[in-house]
Amino acid sequence: MNRRQVLAAIGALSGGGAVVTGTGAFTSVEANRDVAVQVADDTDAFLRMAAAGEGNDEYITTNGGELGIDLTSSNPTNAGGQGVNANATTVIADLFEIQNQGTQEIDVEVTPLAFVDSGSGDTLIVLVVPQTNFPSVTLGVGDTETYSLLVDSFPGGGNLEISDTITVTGEATN
Repeated sequence: MNRRQVLAAIGALSGGGAVVTGTGAFTSVEANRDVAVQVADDTDAFLRMAAAGEGNDEYITTNGGELGIDLTSSNPTNAGGQGVNANATTVIADLFEIQNQGTQEIDVEVTPLAFVDSGSGDTLIVLVVPQTNFPSVTLGVGDTETYSLLVDSFPGGGNLEISDTITVTGEATN
């Protein structure tokens, strides 16, 4: 055997030994890292929800920092209003807004956009109407979407009442 063959054989044995014993890689790691999460009121959260501005803010309530819409006698206006008119269409423009206060573009969807209650020939319909896109909107960082409310009570509305929940979903587009 010449010197080259001996060196090749030693190199092959060394390489094979490295494959058998591993190459210095690992199969598992456990590392502890800090996580900090704080719950914020709707007005301060990454997905901000708040009254759209002066005038209609009397219809917006906050309970535990969560936004709500209340057009009932339990939330009378300063002028004494306690609900919507029977057999009428009521529009509350620019009622609430949703703003992206996060760090990336998101798709926002409010569901459901319609609520219906009927009985004894009367019907009450509530529609949540986005300002720009329907049914969802893409919001860049700092962008805001404004929502209005349309309430239709016909033929008389009777003693109908809608008490339900709106779900706001925000999902990163990337």
